[in-house]
Amino acid sequence: MKRDNKHVEIRNKVENLLSKGFSVEEISRKLSIPFGTRYIQGSAKWYIYCIKAKERQKKAIEKHPGLYSKAGKIAQQKHPWIGKELGKKYGSIQGKLNAQKLKGNSEYFSKMAKKLQQVNPGQSKNNMIKAHETMKKIGTFNEHQKKAALKCKEKNPFQLKEMSKKAHEKYPLALLALESHRKNYPYEFMGCLFDSNDERIICQKLVKKGLIEKPIEKVNVHFRIRRCHIDFFIQNKLFIEFHPARKFGRTIETERGYYKERRKLLNKNGFEKYPLIIINNLKDADFKVEEAEKLIRSL
Repeated sequence: MKRDNKHVEIRNKVENLLSKGFSVEEISRKLSIPFGTRYIQGSAKWYIYCIKAKERQKKAIEKHPGLYSKAGKIAQQKHPWIGKELGKKYGSIQGKLNAQKLKGNSEYFSKMAKKLQQVNPGQSKNNMIKAHETMKKIGTFNEHQKKAALKCKEKNPFQLKEMSKKAHEKYPLALLALESHRKNYPYEFMGCLFDSNDERIICQKLVKKGLIEKPIEKVNVHFRIRRCHIDFFIQNKLFIEFHPARKFGRTIETERGYYKERRKLLNKNGFEKYPLIIINNLKDADFKVEEAEKLIRSL
């Protein structure tokens, strides 16, 4: 790689001196390279031949834009490994040259990033993860994030606020806190955690009746809908919510009132046709589970 970089560097110097009117002998003396012939690699005449070949190639591409693309495809068909090997050898060199030419051209890099994203949807995310891991290892991550946040604030003063708002809509703090607390609760059944022992007992009854094969968080147990969750989603057909009505405090609840509230949530989020059963207490659990079983059979 270093040898190729050196070749490009000398070739550019020779090209620069030729454009200034230097002769072959003068170029040879000035750059301390042999005079040679076009067949002796590394000589002044050989470099001049390389420059002429480069110019002819450029003209040929202008005249026939698809010429090298067609030739490349033929070569790739004959030698499938050639593209990979050439990429290994010259990819980084050409990449650096292009980066120097396009420095500051954010529009081009943005366009290329979009193309890469189409080819590989996980490209940007994977690159970001790698970059963050590297920064964490060398201890520059926090400083980088701070600078990025300040720069973002300068360009768009409201962007961080908007991003924060979106994050809270997607991952509401109250729900995240509830899920976090649940990890410390002792109410576990078949590898799934519950908010109370009563909720766990209801899940056991549903499993016993065959309405749930195995409780899975966020699939058939604690099914999330926007900023809320419903306790049980049975066979993707029926919702069951265990909620003892609040009889004290500022807000007094009734089973009917809570049903209307949850029904409204489901209707607003595309679950209008899905039945909902509210279990107010454990005494009614067996009756409500039987009701759910009958409903499932009829759906």
